[in-house]
Amino acid sequence: MIGGGVLLLVLVYLVVVSPIMALEDSWSQEIAHKRQLLVKYQSLINSKAKVVQGNKEMKAALAQAESQFLSGDNPAVASADLQEILKVLTRDHGVQMTSTKVLTPREAGPYLEVPVQAQLSCTTGQLLTILYQLEHHKKLLFVPELEVNAPRWTVGAQKSAAALQVNLVVSGVIKKSKGVSS
Repeated sequence: MIGGGVLLLVLVYLVVVSPIMALEDSWSQEIAHKRQLLVKYQSLINSKAKVVQGNKEMKAALAQAESQFLSGDNPAVASADLQEILKVLTRDHGVQMTSTKVLTPREAGPYLEVPVQAQLSCTTGQLLTILYQLEHHKKLLFVPELEVNAPRWTVGAQKSAAALQVNLVVSGVIKKSKGVSS
């Protein structure tokens, strides 16, 4: 009878107790996993305010940067704006602008880079002033290309009076509108 009782206990253990213990282990693991998810989701909820604030700051910074773009919704208007900027700068600083040429706009993600090539005749000081003014202009302007040709100096010639021949490309940015392609 003792052997049959042990067999019965083993059988009860295998059929009833062991599956219950396995189920309890499974539930414990699932509860631990759910707790980890809960902590993760609570952390996300707690950081939502920081994310919303960061998003607002990023949008404000983007709006501020876009306010420095050239005027106009298309490259033709933007290049006219850029030519006017160059015309005013050169006139105000006594620089002779011999020619301008609108170059093909280039795509830059959701924006278009609008370049204008200009040829100037100026002194070294005037060139430095023009470059400084372009860099510190209220519009976001770039000078991706600059070529300076200086005349040869001869003995007895005044160095300060020698005019430099400058070929530069100045570009600005506009937001690409839906119907615009380069």
